[in-house]
Amino acid sequence: MRTDNKLFILSNGRVAAIDKKSGDIAWEVKLREYVKGASLSYAVGQIVLECDKLFVAVSGILLCLSAKDGSLIWKNELKGWGYAFISIANTNAGDAAQEQANAAAMMAAAATTASSSAT
Repeated sequence: MRTDNKLFILSNGRVAAIDKKSGDIAWEVKLREYVKGASLSYAVGQIVLECDKLFVAVSGILLCLSAKDGSLIWKNELKGWGYAFISIANTNAGDAAQEQANAAAMMAAAATTASSSAT
């Protein structure tokens, strides 16, 4: 599934994928399906997309969801950490940008080679 045309949101105990062009909800998950006993209605959390995985940190629990459909891949309840806000960082964000830069450089080099071959 391509995720570049989706916007992922976390609000009011729900995670959803929104189509950027139409604004339609592609899929929606109520986090209480994966997190039992926690009050999520007013919980503040974070969400990070990495390739085809969506990492959600809310109410002291870290979830990994499929960006394709919101299905649970894994859950870590961070036992002993409490239920406070969890800060998360995407350590591979630079990798995607670097891959795009490399692809652009290769396309530019190919265009230059084609141009000099044509003359």
